[in-house]
Amino acid sequence: MAVIDTFLKLMMEKRAERLVLVSDAVPYLLKGGETIELSMPAFRADMLGRIAGEITGDEVSGRREGTFRASDGAAFGYAVLPSSDELRIEIHAAEALPPAVEDHDPLTKAVADFAKAQEPVPTKAPSPVRSGPDLLALIDQAAALDASDLFLSSGKRPRVRRNGVLSFLDADPPDAAKILELIPDEESRRELEVSGSTDFATRWELSGGSRRFRINVFRHRDGVAAALRPIRQKIPPLADLGLPEDLLELISYPSGLVLVTGTTGSGKSTTLAALVDHLNRTRSRHVITIEDPVEYEHRENQCLIHQREVGSDVESFSTGLRAALRENPDVILLGELRDLATITAALTAAETGHLVLATLHSGTASSAVNRIVDVFPGHQQPLIRVQLASSLRAVLSQRLVPTKAKKLMPAIEKLIVTPAVATGIREGQDHYLRNAMLTGVEEGMVTLERSLAALVRKGTIDRETAARHAMDPKGLQHLLE
Repeated sequence: MAVIDTFLKLMMEKRAERLVLVSDAVPYLLKGGETIELSMPAFRADMLGRIAGEITGDEVSGRREGTFRASDGAAFGYAVLPSSDELRIEIHAAEALPPAVEDHDPLTKAVADFAKAQEPVPTKAPSPVRSGPDLLALIDQAAALDASDLFLSSGKRPRVRRNGVLSFLDADPPDAAKILELIPDEESRRELEVSGSTDFATRWELSGGSRRFRINVFRHRDGVAAALRPIRQKIPPLADLGLPEDLLELISYPSGLVLVTGTTGSGKSTTLAALVDHLNRTRSRHVITIEDPVEYEHRENQCLIHQREVGSDVESFSTGLRAALRENPDVILLGELRDLATITAALTAAETGHLVLATLHSGTASSAVNRIVDVFPGHQQPLIRVQLASSLRAVLSQRLVPTKAKKLMPAIEKLIVTPAVATGIREGQDHYLRNAMLTGVEEGMVTLERSLAALVRKGTIDRETAARHAMDPKGLQHLLE
């Protein structure tokens, strides 16, 4: 009775009068005339047939009513109601049943039958109105497939991204009203109306347990769409991410700025989470994170960790960072350097004795420097270059490349700010940075081509894939030869 026991427990916790299971529909509870859908996908008919067999003790071929006991001994009444197009099971507490009637007492049975005939015939609870496919079932399905993203668009079939490849889900297109139901509050709705998109995070109880999702809902020419990303519940170590262990040196600096760069979806936030998790397990530090939204929930081990979410805990990255300077942290993690105010505050924090870890959208390690400098007005850029040369410690750039096993593996660039690199940053000489990575193997520097060549030699990726992602194909060919 393991399967049905889960629903019975939920039914009793919600103090509902009845549990209703219908094939190809989301199970729901009836409580005080209200229909309460459960947060799970629809049941297939064969699964529901197995549950009916658990309840009755044998195969069900027609209408059946009776009582059964759960694993904890609690008694429940049931009705199994098969029809040509669906199988329906209704369950209620046994105490709600009329007193049992002995078949050998015809007078008592006749009285009971007469009384039952006078009772009003209960009407079937109306099925909840749906404006499209049940989104929670789609979300559950995407999570079960271990998809990295789920895409919902009004009038279009849902898609998931798995190992970097988009594919359709077997479901009807949702409409705009259904997608808008994802938005949790009026503030986010107003943001969608004003700016055309809104970001938030939420948690759902799914068949595999509680899962947190990062969501962006946005308008487009044909309606409304949403991009949902399930957040990993366990923070993976660097080895599980395919990243070298020597990256742990990035959190050994007592102060300064460490950047993790890459395109959207390249795993920047996951890499930072892995670094902070290692710090949490090995050293005693005060860590403050400012994220939009919080993607990984850190459980305190050796570190004191305060996680703040933009919008709910703090107004913006820049205001949260300025406040953090008065909260005595050792390490500050910034979800993104996205504007001038945030970058200015991050440089100030790095210069005043804090280790600042942050992500930045840039294609290469060397271009990250120009990406930061270009945010500032022209007359401020020379000063910012001097400030950046003294506070920047390292830049890690990563991109995901498809492997022979049809998975994704990160290829990286690592730039360590040596005196030569600092000179290049101050003087705006980008070739200094590139030359330093080419010749700085002993300092721990890595070029993208060297990382790709290592993956080819391990047999993880093929030469064609490596050449397609290399910034310097000739350099890659030289390394492979």
